[in-house]
Amino acid sequence: MAPISKFFSDFYNRNLFERLVIYLFLAGVITKIGFELILGQWSFDQSRNKQWIFYALLALDYLVCYRRVINIRVTVNPTSMFAFVFFIMVAHGTFIGIMQHNQPFVIVNDIIPVLMIGMNILRMQSASEWKPIDLRFLLIICTLFALSTTFFGLLAEMIGRPSGPSLGSGRIYLPLFLACLFMLRPFPKWTAIAAIVMIGLNIDDINRTTMAFMGVAVACYILVQIIRYPVKGLGVVTLTLVLLLTAVAMVPEDSKTYGRIADLTQIDLSSRTGSIGERTAEWDAIRERLKGGGETTEWFGLGFGGLYTVQFTHKLNEDYGHAHYAWAWFNLRYGQSGYVYLAILFAMLIYNTAAGLRRRDETGMFVALLCMNGIIFCLTHVNSLFLLNGLHFYNVNAGGDKSHSGHDET
Repeated sequence: MAPISKFFSDFYNRNLFERLVIYLFLAGVITKIGFELILGQWSFDQSRNKQWIFYALLALDYLVCYRRVINIRVTVNPTSMFAFVFFIMVAHGTFIGIMQHNQPFVIVNDIIPVLMIGMNILRMQSASEWKPIDLRFLLIICTLFALSTTFFGLLAEMIGRPSGPSLGSGRIYLPLFLACLFMLRPFPKWTAIAAIVMIGLNIDDINRTTMAFMGVAVACYILVQIIRYPVKGLGVVTLTLVLLLTAVAMVPEDSKTYGRIADLTQIDLSSRTGSIGERTAEWDAIRERLKGGGETTEWFGLGFGGLYTVQFTHKLNEDYGHAHYAWAWFNLRYGQSGYVYLAILFAMLIYNTAAGLRRRDETGMFVALLCMNGIIFCLTHVNSLFLLNGLHFYNVNAGGDKSHSGHDET
């Protein structure tokens, strides 16, 4: 029992930032094995299962580390002030949700991610959580988890389960994996090979958000290399172009990935069908729902638990509470006042991006990449930004944190 006790003790003594990333990957592994491989459920239906498994792991963390939670001590800075904006959002959304007589369970479901972001921001700044972030350890663990979900996805496909190979959730897990990968020096070759293998196995079904982040991550890595080592940077550019052309050639024409790329050249902003059209249909339906609720609802929204009806391409969705675009989600929950919260959110993403880039070390660059990815999420799938539970808003200047890779650069 002693080795097990030491393992858990060492794990919970790691930086909360590391633990949050690991919880996200672990939720994907558990979902892949339990719900998809064993129970045979379709992978597309697993978003909520992953969400609640992650919340359960996070709740366990709060129970184990309750003394650190009740002893949170933070300084007054833009990041900690932003945490309190989230608490205001929780109070606003909860009050309006209750006044609108929304369903209690749906209200709670909306409270959790917003509340946890605020709490995690404060915890990651607190002196009790000031630990160096070991990105090399994080990358090793995340690589093993990502390979596991891919392996079990392949196994599920081989035995006839309705689930193809997957990283668990490309729009979250692959960006985190690549952010770790590109920030480490020297470049860990075995994980680079693992990344190529996993991307190759998932080439049939990579979403546009992930593709966009891959472009941002690679571009940032190339830029850093060009600034530091001009000759090496030009070599990286050449290699990247070769790999990009090879990857494009490998994408099957009948795959979802190919279709998503092709759709970008055929966007019809007046359409309300297809992936992008349905997101615009959400926006239209939300505005119509708010308008029907009167002036107060237009200004303050439907609150947490607010639902509406929207017509998708092949289905009428009643009692629907989702919204892909950030401005649609904030308008649904908070009405016109939600745009103030959204403006603050964008400002903080930009602020933390700049702070991370100024720092110029692994942690700073990693946070900067996550913030860039957060901006992409706001434009494509804001729920993924909320699921990351505050990682974008890690204060890189708090506690004099110095990340380490576990390997001295020579």
